[in-house]
Amino acid sequence: MRKILIVEDEKPLARVMSLKLNSVGYQTTAVFNGEEAIAILAKQSFDLVILDLLMPKGDGFSVLAHLNKSGIKTPVIVASNLAQQEDIEKAKKLGAVDYFVKSDITLVEMVNKVKQYLQ
Repeated sequence: MRKILIVEDEKPLARVMSLKLNSVGYQTTAVFNGEEAIAILAKQSFDLVILDLLMPKGDGFSVLAHLNKSGIKTPVIVASNLAQQEDIEKAKKLGAVDYFVKSDITLVEMVNKVKQYLQ
């Protein structure tokens, strides 16, 4: 079973994303800030990370920078409400494989993006 780490500080949204991904056969773990993300990625491996950018205790950009520094090669899809082109470019420069604006995408579209990277 493919494992996905959801890093999202809005707990209801993290729960909905987890439920939807679990319903199509993925195993999910959710953490709610950048520090928790870095700690769990140091101990466990995941097939994919879905990463919010604006969070307490370490934003998504710092998580991406840490993954690069640590040599962790897990693909990361950024899920943010930051829609500025410079934020998208910065995330991709730091290694994000994809980026979507949460308010512009349905759960089904999110699942399809995940499937695209876990085929």
